[in-house]
Amino acid sequence: MAVEEIINDSGFNIGDFVAAKKFANFEHDFKGVVEKIYEHSLLVLVTENDPEDQATVNEYNHRAVVRMSETKVLIAAEVPEKPVDEAETTDTSAE
Repeated sequence: MAVEEIINDSGFNIGDFVAAKKFANFEHDFKGVVEKIYEHSLLVLVTENDPEDQATVNEYNHRAVVRMSETKVLIAAEVPEKPVDEAETTDTSAE
């Protein structure tokens, strides 16, 4: 079974520190770290929030799914370079 390579062209990476706009029960904007990237949204681990929103943060288990269009990267995470696959570099024409 072939594995299809997924290309991330969203502008976000796992580990990015982001600012997100308030939504649902949140009274204020909040900040956090991207844990997962979906097609048009992000799963963010909430790390900084207003004290008034602490009950909501606890209820959401410190995570929130936010729209990419309403999220801004504050500190970009380092993206490791893709390692070169040994099968691609092996010369098979010598046989």
